Amino acid sequence: METTQDVRVREAVPTDAFSVGALHIQDERERGITPAPGFLDAFADAWLRDRARRTWLAEDPSGRPLGVVHGTRVQKLPSAHRPADAWFHVSLLFVTPDARNAGVGERLLRALLAWAPTDRVTRVQLNAVPEARGLYERVGFGAPSDRMMELRLDT
Repeated sequence: METTQDVRVREAVPTDAFSVGALHIQDERERGITPAPGFLDAFADAWLRDRARRTWLAEDPSGRPLGVVHGTRVQKLPSAHRPADAWFHVSLLFVTPDARNAGVGERLLRALLAWAPTDRVTRVQLNAVPEARGLYERVGFGAPSDRMMELRLDT
């Protein structure tokens, strides 16, 4: 793939559940993980139930999925000392190997960023793998605040 000119990026709809799940399976296989039998159905069902998740798909002219970006919108509650804004956490950006380095990932991120102000999202965050840092920086992402801390309870 040489250009994204013919690639269509759009927000995913319920009938895209299996396409989104198939892209997740491709991502996991690249990481050396083999999903269990029935994973695609389980993923599609969970994705359809998740009302806070937003997803964008990139497709070639024939409708073949080339990439996906999705995550969750988080709404802060109102406070007397700060506005009740919202942020978006990207949980996955994946582009199929044959569509990489052609601008598909950037188009997906730009679609998400175009949507963000329409839903009062003031910040988009993600965990960047080293191979994708250049892409994220081109789109405008930078290092997180030094105030951010995390406590993991799953260890």
